[in-house]
Amino acid sequence: MDLDAKTIRMIWALVETLNPISLLKLSDGELIQKLIDEIEKVSFLSQEDSQALSKYIRSKTALIRDLADTKF
Repeated sequence: MDLDAKTIRMIWALVETLNPISLLKLSDGELIQKLIDEIEKVSFLSQEDSQALSKYIRSKTALIRDLADTKF
């Protein structure tokens, strides 16, 4: 399953709105789970969707940390 544009926009909106200090303190696994949990609060994710989302976020963790660091 490929992620749709709406889900990708939600991820980056979350990264922009979540507390950057909190994001920087999380391990990669915790960061991925935090973002997935936040997405699941507003959108149903199947197991397949969750795995695709996890893979996408994992590939972007360095960028997410860079963005959080610039906001800190």
